[in-house]
Amino acid sequence: MSERGRSARAVSIALAAVLALAGCTASATERAPSRAAAKTPAFSPFAQRQVDDRQAMYPRLVRLRDGRIILGVASATGDGVTDMARFYESSDGGRTFRMLSEILDPAAAGGRGSCCGSLFELPRRLGAQPAGTLLWAGTAGMKNHAPGRRPELRVWRSADGGRHWSYLSSCATGAEGTPWDQGLWEPELAVDGQGRLVCYYSDETRPGHDQVIAEVASTDGGATWGPATVVVAAGRHDRPGMPVVRRLADGTYFMVYEVCGPSASCKIHYRKSADGWTWGDPASRGTAARTADGRSLYHAPTVTWVPGGGPQGTILIGGGAVRDAEGGLVRESSGTTLFANSGTGWHEVPAPVHVPFPADPDDSDIVCFNYSSSLLPMGDGKGLLEAATQRGEDGVCRAYVAAASRSSAAAETMTNS
Repeated sequence: MSERGRSARAVSIALAAVLALAGCTASATERAPSRAAAKTPAFSPFAQRQVDDRQAMYPRLVRLRDGRIILGVASATGDGVTDMARFYESSDGGRTFRMLSEILDPAAAGGRGSCCGSLFELPRRLGAQPAGTLLWAGTAGMKNHAPGRRPELRVWRSADGGRHWSYLSSCATGAEGTPWDQGLWEPELAVDGQGRLVCYYSDETRPGHDQVIAEVASTDGGATWGPATVVVAAGRHDRPGMPVVRRLADGTYFMVYEVCGPSASCKIHYRKSADGWTWGDPASRGTAARTADGRSLYHAPTVTWVPGGGPQGTILIGGGAVRDAEGGLVRESSGTTLFANSGTGWHEVPAPVHVPFPADPDDSDIVCFNYSSSLLPMGDGKGLLEAATQRGEDGVCRAYVAAASRSSAAAETMTNS
């Protein structure tokens, strides 16, 4: 392996170690399509393509009001843990991306690290933030002994579609003296039924639980945040995390998340909310996404909604791996399929990006191969764009994109199921 490959693999292994401690490995916003986006190019499918040769993890896609597609990823400035965010733009429907900007957060410098962000464009004015403001929220302060390390979920804003960024606020911050092995992870942004900006996240700092999913709300567009409410806090040693939230066509909200821990193995669960804030009994693990033949998704979920397939459209869930009813890895489905539900139960459909999954994945494989992918409906739901990651032979974890048409043979399976 080349020196560059050894360095890149060291980055992935370092992040794997951090996330293993966080319970996000083997034990890690898009908005609805805008009919008003006159500049959006006509959708057409295309085969899988590498974004570029730089390291990329936790890809996030959003289509802006001006029709451009923005891709955000976590990356590293050196050979250590990820410590920066990089953004790309596409003006041709996701076929090609070019470098747009970077966030070098001082709170992540000095080895403290950052990761696992989310992108969200404000659909309307919230506080002083006008409609179209682009937000990026991410973890700063990974699990390590770096001087000044303190876990924090930092929100950045862009008033020009991702070209320039400025720090806005933190939706959650660990207390002074938070132990090095406790963190705050995977912030997810959405607007709830009351019109508030909500930040959902994983929290290891709450007494009595190894990890919970919590939420905080802002009435001023993210300038300030209210108190935290726990959404999922199951068993003492359960580790629910990596929440992703989408609003469905009927106005309800759908959250997917993994539940890791000694008895949970990072299986993907979901729950629904009428208003995006009240999610039912926090002590419940929720409902596992499971097909009729007993297959389940594991690790690092993503979700979106597309029209068609049924009266209420189709929910699509992606995850890092597929396992059978006995817990065995279904290699041919892992990294190549999504779970679809049009109201009659979950079934597998082909994913736009195909990531060949290792036969015996270790922690560093799991936090790269198809880990925390992103799905974006295209052409008013006629197609689907996916961004996913996989590691090359040189050890670098890179982002890949592909778009599938709902009129393709693969998509007919989704429509007619």
